[in-house]
Amino acid sequence: MGEIKQIEWDIKNWKDKENGDFVFNLSDISEKTFDITAQKWSLVIANSDRGVEKNQLRNFYDKVLELEEKAINTDDNEFKTKVLPFIKMLNSKVVYASNKQQGSVNRAFVIFMQEALGQVHDKNSFANFKYLFEAVVGFYQKDRNLQNYFRNKGRK
Repeated sequence: MGEIKQIEWDIKNWKDKENGDFVFNLSDISEKTFDITAQKWSLVIANSDRGVEKNQLRNFYDKVLELEEKAINTDDNEFKTKVLPFIKMLNSKVVYASNKQQGSVNRAFVIFMQEALGQVHDKNSFANFKYLFEAVVGFYQKDRNLQNYFRNKGRK
């Protein structure tokens, strides 16, 4: 991954930024979902606002892996009644983490998780969410130039 000096991002219009590269559909993934889309989300999550530390990102990913373990041997009905409610509950955990004093996650991570979890409806979309989240964790990179860019952009 080359050095990125800036990335177009804002909380209100994120779907329109970067030629739509932030947009994903977990029911119909494309070749860029786990590559370009994951990379851009990772950079924004790591570097905008106060950023998210990799260990905090990993903690949430570990929760997803725990839910995957529970989902493995379920049929569609069991998944919807015994696993999906706990997948959706991740939204509250993310928002709680962002609202704590010195919150451990930033607004970009909240938006990413809300968008992704809102698209999880079955085992297939959950699997695609897990792969996307895995790619976001894999692309995680703090970048001082990008942090400065976001900081300066926020002052305007």
